[in-house]
Amino acid sequence: MRHRHFMEDQIRQNDFDWISEENRGMLTRMLQALVENKNDESALLDLGKTLHDKSIAFSQIAIFLDQYLQELDESERLRLYARREILAKGYLAARLPGEITAIKKGIHANPALIGAKEMKILHELTGWMEAMVESFLHDTPLPDIKARIAPFVRFVEERGGLYFDDKEVKAEFLATNRRLYLCAAEAVKLHSRGAYFHFTLVYVELTALFLKMATLLSSMFLEEELLSIYIDPVTHLSNRFQLLKDLRFFPDAYLLILNIRSFSKLNILYGYETGDAVLKKIAAYLQNSCALKSYRIYGDEFAVLVESESQIGDLFERLNHAVNVAVEDAAYDIYFYGAYDRFGDKALERCEFALLKGDKRGLAETAEVEKMLQSYKKELTLTQRLKEAMVKDEIIPYYQPIYANGDVKKIIKYEVLMRVRCDGELLSPAQFLPTLKEAPFYTEFTKSILLKAFELFKTNDLTFSVNFTLTDIKDRGVRLFLKTLADKYPDTAKRLTVEITEADALKEFDELNDFIHTFKRYGITFSLDDFGSGYSNFTQFAKLAIDYIKIDGTIVQELPTSEKMRKLLDSILEFARSFELGVIAEYVSDETLFELLRNKVDMLQGYYIGKPRPYLSDPFAETTDQ
Repeated sequence: MRHRHFMEDQIRQNDFDWISEENRGMLTRMLQALVENKNDESALLDLGKTLHDKSIAFSQIAIFLDQYLQELDESERLRLYARREILAKGYLAARLPGEITAIKKGIHANPALIGAKEMKILHELTGWMEAMVESFLHDTPLPDIKARIAPFVRFVEERGGLYFDDKEVKAEFLATNRRLYLCAAEAVKLHSRGAYFHFTLVYVELTALFLKMATLLSSMFLEEELLSIYIDPVTHLSNRFQLLKDLRFFPDAYLLILNIRSFSKLNILYGYETGDAVLKKIAAYLQNSCALKSYRIYGDEFAVLVESESQIGDLFERLNHAVNVAVEDAAYDIYFYGAYDRFGDKALERCEFALLKGDKRGLAETAEVEKMLQSYKKELTLTQRLKEAMVKDEIIPYYQPIYANGDVKKIIKYEVLMRVRCDGELLSPAQFLPTLKEAPFYTEFTKSILLKAFELFKTNDLTFSVNFTLTDIKDRGVRLFLKTLADKYPDTAKRLTVEITEADALKEFDELNDFIHTFKRYGITFSLDDFGSGYSNFTQFAKLAIDYIKIDGTIVQELPTSEKMRKLLDSILEFARSFELGVIAEYVSDETLFELLRNKVDMLQGYYIGKPRPYLSDPFAETTDQ
C-alpha cells in the first residue's frame, strides 16, 4: 500500500507532471517489484522495456526512484539498489539497438553535409558504440576506445581552413573528444560490473557527447563549405559572390578589375603550385595596399575597391612593379591589364566586358567601358532587328552596274549587293554587315540574295556577281542551295560570278579550291575581291582556278596622286596577263579615274559608272536617251 500512497502523494504535489493516468499503474507495479522480497527478474526486465516503449526518460525514473528511497527502510533500499540494475538492463535492451541504428541513419542521411575525413571519425565512433551494444546484448568484449584518441588529436592538429584555424575551435574539439573518451571509459567499467542503472545515465551523457562531436564535425565541414562560397580557398580573399553582396556597403567606391598577363603560361611551364604562389603574393600585396577591400574573382582575375578614381592609376602602376616570382633559377615580373568603373549595379559585368573586348595592354577607363557597352548593346539590338527582317523577307538586292572596257560604252554586268529594311529604315552593308556576319542566321541572307538574283537574271542575258564570304563557302546549306539553283537555272548559272570577298578565304585553301572546282562544272566563274591588299601567298593563289581579280579600292583611289600606286597597278596588270585573268577596277568615282583606267583594265565599277539601285540601271543608255 505504501507505494500506492507514494504515487498519490507525488501526483497530488505535482512533483512529477510527466506521470499520466495511462502509466500510473505501470509505475506502481514497478515500485512494488523493486522492493518486494521476491525474485522476479523477468518482470523487472519487462518493466524496463515498457519504460522505453512509453518514451519515459531514464533520468526522470532516476529522480523518481531517489524520491521513493526516502520512504524505505534499509533492507528495502538495498533491494531497490540491486533490482534497479535489472530494470535499467531491460530499458537498455529496448533502447540501444534502435538508437544506434537511428544515429547511423541520421549520419548517412545526407552525405553532402559532411566530408570524407569527418565521416571516417564518425564511423569509428558509431563502430565503437555498436560494439558496446553488441557487448551489452551478447556479452562480447568491448574494443579499446583508447586506440582512437591519438589519430583524432592528429586530425585536429593537422586540419586547416578558415574555420579550423581558430585555436578555440580546435580546443573545443579536443575537449569534447577527451570527455567522450572519459565517459566511454566509465561506461565500460560500469558495464563490466553489471551496474546498468548508472551505466544508463552515463550512456545518456555518452550519446550527448557523441552527438555533439557529430555536430561539431558537421558544422566544421558545413562552415568551411559555406565560407568557400564567399571566400577564395587559395588566397583567402573574398570572392565574386561576396563582391556582389558588398554592393550596398560601398556606394561611393570605384571597382578595379585586374588580370594577370600570361598567367596560363606560368601554370603550364612550372605547374599550379607556382601559379598558386603568384596568386598568394598578389593577394598579400592587395591586402596591404590602399584598397578598401580585395577579391579574387576566379582564375587570374582580381578585383579591388578603392575610395576614389585618382587612386586607381597609382595602384595599377605600383602593382605592375611589385610582384615577381623566382622559379628554376629564373625570375619573372608579373604584369597586369585591367578596367575600372564606379562600383554599382553591373559594374563587375561592365569591367569584365571591357577586359574581354579591350586590347589587354593597359588600363581601360570608365568612358571606354561605357562606349564598348553601348556598342555591344547596339549589336544585340541590331541582331534582333536583322532576324525580324529575315522573317519578314526585308532583304533587298541592289544592283551596281559594271562597265565593259572598249570603244562603245556598255554595261554588261551587275554586282548584286545587299540592303536590309529594318523598322522602315533601309540599312547599307556598312551599317549591318559586321553584326550580321556574327549572327547564326547570316547564311540565310546569302541564300535570299542568291534566289532573288537568279529570279531576275534568268529573264535577260546579262552577267552578274554575288559576294561570298568564307562562312558562305564553308556552309553546307549555302552550297546545296547554290547547286539547286544551278540545276534549276543552268543558263543563268553560266552568267554568275561568285566574288570571294575575304582574304582569309585563302587560309582555307583546300576548302576554297574544292568549292571552286565543284561549281566550275556549272559554268560559274570566280573573282577575288580587294586584290593587292591581302593576297601574299602567290604560290597558292596561282593554284586557284579563278577568272577575275578586282583591284583593291584603296589602290584605285590613290592612282591620280601616287606614283607608287600606279607602279603597283602595272605590276597587278602584268600578273593578271601572265595568268590570263580578267581585271576589274572598283571605286571609280570620277572621270579622272575612269579615263586613267578605261584602257588598262577589262571592267570598271564605281559611282562614276553608276550607283547601286534596287533595279537594273544603265547610266550610259540613259544619257544617250536624253
